[in-house]
Amino acid sequence: MKTIQRISALALAATAVLTPAAARADIPHGPHGMHGTHGTYTQASAMVRADGSIMRSRNIVDVWRAYPGTYCVVVEPGVDLRGAALYARSVGRYWYPRSLSVERGARTCGGDWFHTLAVRSHAAHGYAADAAFYLTVS
Repeated sequence: MKTIQRISALALAATAVLTPAAARADIPHGPHGMHGTHGTYTQASAMVRADGSIMRSRNIVDVWRAYPGTYCVVVEPGVDLRGAALYARSVGRYWYPRSLSVERGARTCGGDWFHTLAVRSHAAHGYAADAAFYLTVS
């Protein structure tokens, strides 16, 4: 009897895990590979080297290194930064860990609130330090 209960519990758990994936498969694909209007999607992304050059990007117009540890990223006009989730993480290995922050419309990068982001990288004790990073705008 306990075996039947375990199998039933496993079947129920598998159904609960697989149902959201099946439900998302029915959502129509919009422009630029976006999944519907209510789901999570990536509007823009970039892999940037520590010198500010772009390795890979999607919907990114330009990237440059403004100061040590500060990078400016310009997104395409079709990317909506209002309320967008901004995420940056360092790429590679460093002697000291890096923490990254993303700011929309930074004066350092021209102050364009709708198309420009500043990515700042800091090492130990808050010192600005260059770092390669991956940026996503969702």
